[in-house]
Amino acid sequence: MRKIVSLLALIILMSCSQEQPTLIKFELDKKGSYAIQYREADGIFTVMDSLEILGGDVFEVSLDTLQMISFLPIQGDLPVVHAVIGPNTRELIVDSQGFISGDEENNWLGVQRRMQIDLINLIDSLDIIKNTYADSSTFKGLPVLDSIFFNYANAYRARILDSLESAPGRLSNIMTVYHRIGQKPVLDYTVDRSVLRKMNTELMRLAPNSKDAIAFKIWIEEFEESYIFTKTVEENANKFVPGNPFPEFSLESPQGESIRLKRMSLDNHVIAIWASWCTECRNDLRSVAKSQNMDNWILLSLDGIPQQRNPIREWYLAITQDSLGGNHLSDLKGGRSVITERLGVQEMPLYFKVEYGLITVRSNQILAVLD
Repeated sequence: MRKIVSLLALIILMSCSQEQPTLIKFELDKKGSYAIQYREADGIFTVMDSLEILGGDVFEVSLDTLQMISFLPIQGDLPVVHAVIGPNTRELIVDSQGFISGDEENNWLGVQRRMQIDLINLIDSLDIIKNTYADSSTFKGLPVLDSIFFNYANAYRARILDSLESAPGRLSNIMTVYHRIGQKPVLDYTVDRSVLRKMNTELMRLAPNSKDAIAFKIWIEEFEESYIFTKTVEENANKFVPGNPFPEFSLESPQGESIRLKRMSLDNHVIAIWASWCTECRNDLRSVAKSQNMDNWILLSLDGIPQQRNPIREWYLAITQDSLGGNHLSDLKGGRSVITERLGVQEMPLYFKVEYGLITVRSNQILAVLD
């Protein structure tokens, strides 16, 4: 039996202090080589070592905090293997099929891999049956096949949720958030928010120094920010409707001048929400520019990064090319613009008619705000 010891640099990097290392025994019957990587706290992966598989291999590693490492094939037909290792992890086994086991964390990783393979096999078998049908619009068997898939997918999702709810502090649960059924994630933050937030709380309590746990916390915070933003947009879409005051906020002109939209300064004004990349918006505004004076128009642009490489240039070009009058303002934050948040913009174009600071019209149709 060969013994392969991880690089000394890894041991120094991880500030390892445990006396007894973790042994991972590979019972694979295939040969090849792995790149071994771990996740940094910012979510970036770092390759720590490589491992050649010849048969009867043992990988030895020492970590003083709970961490997930991944064995990714770089040569040969080897399975992907993930392992959770900490100061109390003693011995793990990767069997001939690539399923890991040895303790609660790694047993669950092995189960997850088996679940994924079983799902792939089911989908492949259903596709084979479907391909035997010559006319997909008449055979009664096709809805039955679809029903089999959806029932399996629902059970798959339920199994993952069971794990998150019963043991939210398992680091191996992080892998469940990356599970997909086809192109659709098994978990949805807007639906499973409470479960995922509890998982984050428990991981930070039980493994506060784990780089995987810290990266997961950053991921949760990003989704939470997006969730709150979306909820605010939904609430304001219902709030800023005819009869309510138009909100006040500050934006910049194309020349970089900061301008505050004051509610009581808006008297018989039309406010258009648009962007240089919105074809329907530009068609609407071009038609207005050709037919009437736009001095009482305020055009709020949703141009911005990261959607556009040079948003201020594209914004300015659209204004000049279409000969758009009126006052032009933006914060160039694109989908995260204060315009979207404060006015509850869910689709474009969007138009407001404001008289004496009060909204009298809110519509996606430009004719609704034209005199």
